[in-house]
Amino acid sequence: MLDTKLKNRHKLAVIWIAFTMIAATIMVMAQYHGWYQEAQKQAERAKRSSATSQSFLEQFIETSYILYNSENTEENDQKQLRKWMENYMPEELNDFDCFYPYLEYQVKDENGKIITKSVVESEQSLSENKLSSYAIGMIITYDENGTPEVTIRQSDYKKEQTTYLREILNRFDENHEEWKEQLSVPKNRTYLFAMTEDNMQTYLDDWYYEGMDAPDQMYSMIAMLMAVLAILACLYPAIPFLQTGREKIFQAPFEVAAAVFLAVTVVAFNQCGWLLKRSKGMIDILDFAVWTLVFAVTYWAASCVRQIFVMGVRTYIRERTWICPVWRYIKKAVIFVVNKGREWIRKEYQAFMSIDFKEKNNRIILKIVLWNFVILTAICCFWFFGIMALVVYSVVLFLIIRKVYIDMQKKYAVLLKATEEIAKGNLEVEITEDLGIFAPFKTEIEKIRTGFKKAVDEEVKSQRMKTELITNVSHDLKTPLTAIITYVNLLKEEKDPEKQKEYIDVLDRKSMRLKVLIEDLFEVSKASSKNVTLDITDVDIVNLFKQVKLELEDKITKADLDFRCKYDPEKIIVSLDSQKTYRIFENLLMNIVKYALPHTRVYVDICREGEETIVRMKNVSAKELDFNPEEITERFVRGDSSRNTEGSGLGLAIVKSFVELQKGKLKIETEADLFKVEIRWK
Repeated sequence: MLDTKLKNRHKLAVIWIAFTMIAATIMVMAQYHGWYQEAQKQAERAKRSSATSQSFLEQFIETSYILYNSENTEENDQKQLRKWMENYMPEELNDFDCFYPYLEYQVKDENGKIITKSVVESEQSLSENKLSSYAIGMIITYDENGTPEVTIRQSDYKKEQTTYLREILNRFDENHEEWKEQLSVPKNRTYLFAMTEDNMQTYLDDWYYEGMDAPDQMYSMIAMLMAVLAILACLYPAIPFLQTGREKIFQAPFEVAAAVFLAVTVVAFNQCGWLLKRSKGMIDILDFAVWTLVFAVTYWAASCVRQIFVMGVRTYIRERTWICPVWRYIKKAVIFVVNKGREWIRKEYQAFMSIDFKEKNNRIILKIVLWNFVILTAICCFWFFGIMALVVYSVVLFLIIRKVYIDMQKKYAVLLKATEEIAKGNLEVEITEDLGIFAPFKTEIEKIRTGFKKAVDEEVKSQRMKTELITNVSHDLKTPLTAIITYVNLLKEEKDPEKQKEYIDVLDRKSMRLKVLIEDLFEVSKASSKNVTLDITDVDIVNLFKQVKLELEDKITKADLDFRCKYDPEKIIVSLDSQKTYRIFENLLMNIVKYALPHTRVYVDICREGEETIVRMKNVSAKELDFNPEEITERFVRGDSSRNTEGSGLGLAIVKSFVELQKGKLKIETEADLFKVEIRWK
């Protein structure tokens, strides 16, 4: 008898639960008609917004510009116009390509002659009289000055579109400067534009208007009813009379209940608009079945989860979840994945921070974009719950970017400090830290530091050489000048003819010495300032050298030097200034005669190596070579530091200037007492 009562109570509970679900379903369907009307209003507002939007109406103006610049032009010109737009106005060209297939148009000149018309297939031929039969029909007229005027003949939103179109035309020049610069303004043209209802609807659906969607009231009411059913699923088992809540159907694992509930809820909410539009707000058996299923799944899932309060959290997790038995393995797998993920992130981070901006890094950029795409795609699959995932992802992304930024900021501070030290004149500063993404700057700053240091050393050397120049030129000019003054005074007082003749000879020598000094100084100054005119001819180097040596033979003999000359067996012709080259050889030989150790040999080698002509001279110095070979070619620098020998100190300076003027290279080396000179000409 007791079992019969319990069974009857259980049946009553089942009926009561079913009644609850059906009542919720009826409440939803009772609102269908009102929701459908509200959805239509929303769709109409969306369509009005799209049809009167600036981007949609601008398409007609931009199309008139493109049609005008394309009419009566060669195919190559049209391709060039399209290529230019692909490079400089790709978005506008893409908009035109999407807009053009849905548009019917006709273009007339000032005499009413049809210039061109659309090729869109239509049941009616476009004309001004038939614009009223289209969903939208307008006329845009440009006068001889290119001033536009628009008239909308047919549209459900004629007033708003006319107002917005005139505003667009008034601001078109300001907002489309590149159009005015690169495209011709239409003149003496009338454009008839029209769209059929189907074409306009299709275009707006694709680009602006998204069709009918369920109103917010529908989502709110369904969510509220689902929440009420979830609460009732927890309350009904608490009523002893109903004898419900312990059925096996309510003992499903948590994962199954959650997955089924999410799947049914997501599908139902996504199809609300379709359900309203399908039957235009009328209800049928499909609607009844759908919402009954949604509420039944809601009640069932809530009843399954309710067991957590009956069994306790630990017992529920252990007995009613799939994750608990395999949690240990999942935990190990999670730890493994996390460690691998950290290692991979660290590796990718180091790779990103070591980017070399001198090279293309499309692969790294593409990798970042693809990973971001994969993550966002996965998040979007969770609909409402994806918002929370997106929040978490945004926070994580913020922390990563913040860490990268702080790291880059620290490295930038090191870089900035180093540059500031260099700017202050501290050329000993070195960067020892790892600069990551700024690593190439470390190398460049080191080059700058080295360059600055070299420039400072060169400037110090230049200042020292200038000081020595002043000292040396003063000494070398003052010596003969003092002698001339002294002997002039002696000559004034001397009565003996023999003495007078002796003084005149001294004056002659000293004046000639002063003349040579001044001429050499003038010549090297001209050469240094590149203010020398070269007379380039084909010169036989060997014969020219022999000629110079022959003319200096007396001085060579007097210096007791043995010249060992080696010449290339073939004739060596080089394009040079013969006079300047003669002076080069003369100065080099005179330098050898003055400073070579008597009774020694002098080696001369003139040959060709590849495309270069080489002149080498070697001699043994009479005195110790304690000077810097790089400075010996400077002005007034002499190998004889005591300056007792005859010479201006300009000989090798003139040689260096004349060699470089003729695009050659002079190299001077010393090895113990051996003095070497090498000249190379191409």
